[in-house]
Amino acid sequence: MGRKIKVCGLHLSPRAKGTSGRLLESFGLGVVDAGADFSVLSVADHPDVGGCRECGACEKEGVCAVKDDMSHFYKAFEKAERLVVATSLFFYDVPAQGKAVVDRGQAFWSRRYRLGRNRDGKPGARGFLLAVGATKGKDLFVPVTLSIKYFFDALAYPKQFDTLFYRSAEEPESLTPEHLLEARAAGRNFAL
Repeated sequence: MGRKIKVCGLHLSPRAKGTSGRLLESFGLGVVDAGADFSVLSVADHPDVGGCRECGACEKEGVCAVKDDMSHFYKAFEKAERLVVATSLFFYDVPAQGKAVVDRGQAFWSRRYRLGRNRDGKPGARGFLLAVGATKGKDLFVPVTLSIKYFFDALAYPKQFDTLFYRSAEEPESLTPEHLLEARAAGRNFAL
């Protein structure tokens, strides 16, 4: 049997068992169905992540000078071959706790663009974005898509990635069985 692909689910919502968490769980079932390894890293489990201080330390070595729970995320990003980001939306973007993780991707950006590492991208890397919002706004997913696009780029993942978005989904019960089946199928396809 061949080596299993390592897929990391990055949950950026502060509510562990909320709507985006439920969606990520279904996505993960699909990943496992396809025979890949799936692990979840959540800001709810590692809440001590401060924002980027813009101190410039990472521009010298590619390593963040701030020592906090972000170390768990850095390790996961280095190991993962595929990354699925799951988030609820607060004012059309990633919640503050998750945005701190995204902003601290600056260390990877520095490695890539200041220090010239992974210039050609991470071999075999793929990204996916799952997002849920309580409203129905036409542009609801535009800001989060841009944030995650450049986050993936900093991690040396392609800027093009698949998405699965649900509007009017504030509570986990808002997700229908069809939504969960769609997420599971997306996870299965993502891991192939």
